[in-house]
Formats: sequence, C-alpha cells, structure tokens
Amino acid sequence: MARRYEQRARAEQQERTRRRIVEAALELHRTAGPAESSFSAVAERAGVQRSTLYRHFPDDRALFLACSGLHVDEHPFPDAAPWRAIASPRARAETGISAVYAYWAENESLIANVLRDGERDPVLHEVNELRMGAPMAVARDALVEAWPEHARTPELVAAAALAVDFRTWQTLVRRSGLRQADAAELMASSLVHAAERGAASASAA
Repeated sequence: MARRYEQRARAEQQERTRRRIVEAALELHRTAGPAESSFSAVAERAGVQRSTLYRHFPDDRALFLACSGLHVDEHPFPDAAPWRAIASPRARAETGISAVYAYWAENESLIANVLRDGERDPVLHEVNELRMGAPMAVARDALVEAWPEHARTPELVAAAALAVDFRTWQTLVRRSGLRQADAAELMASSLVHAAERGAASASAA
C-alpha cells in the first residue's frame, strides 16, 4: 500500500512539473516567440533544471506539441456547428467570420509569434498545421456549404479560406484600422461576390 502511494505521489509530482514546464514555455511563446524560447529559458522560467526539462520533452517537437495541445484545450477554435444552422449564406458568413476574428483578437500575440517563427522552423510549422489545419478547414467549409452546389467554385473556396485566415484579420483590423465587425462584413461581401460569379459562370455554361 505504501509503495503504491509513493508511486502515485511521484507520478502526480511529475505531472505537476510537466505542466509547469508547458505553461512556462507557452508564456514565452506568447511574449517572445518560440524562436526566442530556448530550452534554457524555458527551464529557468519553470524553475527546473535543463535535465528535468529534457526528461519530459526530449526535443522541440515534443514541447511544441505539448504547448499547442494545452493552448487548444484552454482556447478551443470556434465551433462551426452554430453557423451551419444559419440558412442565409451572407448571414452565416458574417456570423462565422466574426467568431473567428474574435478568436484571433483574443489569441493574437501567441498566434502571430507562432506563424512568424514557423516560417523559419519546419518543425513548428508542422505542429501548427497539425493543430490548426483541420479547424480552419472546417470553418472554411461551413461557410462554403451555405451556398448551393453550383456556386461552390474554387473561387468561393479560396475566398472563404482567405476570409478566416489570421493574416487577413491582421491586415484588415490591425494594419488597416477597420473595426472587427466591418472587417467581417467586408469579407462576407467577398464571399457573396465569389458565389455570384460562380453561379453566373455555371449559368453561362
């Protein structure tokens, strides 16, 4: 009995240490970026030895996966299911894009740093695609599926992907100074235009 208790206590301590390391790394990613978050810096912030960090996370990929997993658990990407209940394509687009833009605004510093550093780090890029690729595709498809089949052209799919992209939000809101609602309305209009072009092309054919 005593041995089982000791094993359980040791496992709980290890899990607390692991969590502290991940939280420290995630905060460094948010404030400085993954490229500036060396294992030494993470260990120092977490209050552990480098050897302890390496026992839990032998390489960057393992740490990136843990950090992104914790972030996704605590800050899940917007659920597209409520948008699919909206029949009007434009209303669905405005609602969905607004939800995504609110998410980008809430998580801006971390996502901006991860995307920036991921351009130079293939491992970080891979992990980011693993975590965000599927949710982004679901968001895109939820917008596209509001239109009838004949309007779902490659142009509409591309417009939807562009509309929910972080850098689109960043350009419209942070760099161009649009209000978030106005940015969402603008991109919803671009989807309507793309769908109308697709429908016109289908009719002409």
